[in-house]
Amino acid sequence: MDNNQLRSMLITQRKMIGWSQEQLAEHSTVSVRTIRNLETGAIKNPRRSSVELLVGALFSAATDRDATLLSQAVRSGAPAGLLPARPEPGPLTRVAELPDNARWRGLRPKTDVTVGRQADLLHVMTALRPGRPLVLTGPAGVGKTRLALDSAAHLLDRFRDGVVVLELGSVTPEGVDPAAASAQAQRALDTLFRGLDRDPRTNPELQMLLVVDNAEHVIDTVARQVRALLEQHPALHIVITSLRAPAGVPADLWEVSPLSVDHPDGPYGCPPAAELFCRRVHSVVPTLDLGDQMPQVVELCRRLGGLALAIENAAVRMRSVPLHVLVDECRVLPILGQEEVGGLSHHRSLHRSLAWAYGLLDERQRRALRRLSRFPEEFSIDDVRQQPVDGGREPSRNLDVLAELVDFSVVQVKRGHQYAYRVPRMMREYVNAIPA
Repeated sequence: MDNNQLRSMLITQRKMIGWSQEQLAEHSTVSVRTIRNLETGAIKNPRRSSVELLVGALFSAATDRDATLLSQAVRSGAPAGLLPARPEPGPLTRVAELPDNARWRGLRPKTDVTVGRQADLLHVMTALRPGRPLVLTGPAGVGKTRLALDSAAHLLDRFRDGVVVLELGSVTPEGVDPAAASAQAQRALDTLFRGLDRDPRTNPELQMLLVVDNAEHVIDTVARQVRALLEQHPALHIVITSLRAPAGVPADLWEVSPLSVDHPDGPYGCPPAAELFCRRVHSVVPTLDLGDQMPQVVELCRRLGGLALAIENAAVRMRSVPLHVLVDECRVLPILGQEEVGGLSHHRSLHRSLAWAYGLLDERQRRALRRLSRFPEEFSIDDVRQQPVDGGREPSRNLDVLAELVDFSVVQVKRGHQYAYRVPRMMREYVNAIPA
């Protein structure tokens, strides 16, 4: 998460709870001055300990708020099932082992430490609302699925009817066969819901969290399914992971950013991206000490664009290739093809994930992406306006195709008074390697 997202999250969640900066300071033990500087952007490199204290205070307050609303509803005679029960706050860095029962159906989260996603977890857990999906977008390999599953695991106790994870990566794309895509997605959903009382006449307040994972290639089908489910069960909570948001469904969006490679923090005294690399290396080569090679680790993570999947795949490569070779001699593309044991369908390697995202574009969008991949690493709206980027002769259409590529998460935006654009480093590597 970058500083702008952190600032936005702090301000939004604090105001939703109804706290002043002084009240947040009192509950978190973080100074008012630090909170003010975080919210104004004066602090560019916040301490992880401060962020975790703020996350814990805001999450606890959000759950207290739910408990108060529930109590008020009961006193007023409203059905208690319309509101979630109070969850236990729990740690925001590790997902506990899930009970092996019907309260969790579908793909399960990993149980190792979650790195660099505390603020994202807080946002997901406090922004979820009944009847309004939360869509997690972001580039291929950034960690959308992991964030969704970790959030669901932390929230499991909040939902009487549990968590259902609908993984759609193996469903036929709509662009290939719309009827097959719709039938397969519906069949997968019915299989996961088998045995549950979904009759709105007998169970109108279905208290469940539905995670729809990898929805971008069947986005219209997912939109129809979500609309139908919410018509019958308005209390349903839904998280969708996708390169793009569904149309025709009112939803909240949260853009999942690559892990930071610039701000030292945490137990390794390094950025979150480098910490993830070190942790994964330790899990595959426990005897290898990288303590004196942090600059090379950080440089490798920078070349990998902070993408979690690329970093994890590179860590596996450390079983056979030394770090200096990865940094100095190997091109990035061999790392992209590294298979992740136990990965999801098209997510077993970053190469497959990038090919998956690229394959969703039409030919006009692909031409534009290839052109933008040859722009400077960071470019402006004026750069895009000055020349055709989609092979046509109308620069006036450039902004349209740029917006489409942003919606597909293959172009990233740094938002501020002036917007800055970039093709993620891994996507740039992939596109430039495709024969013209």
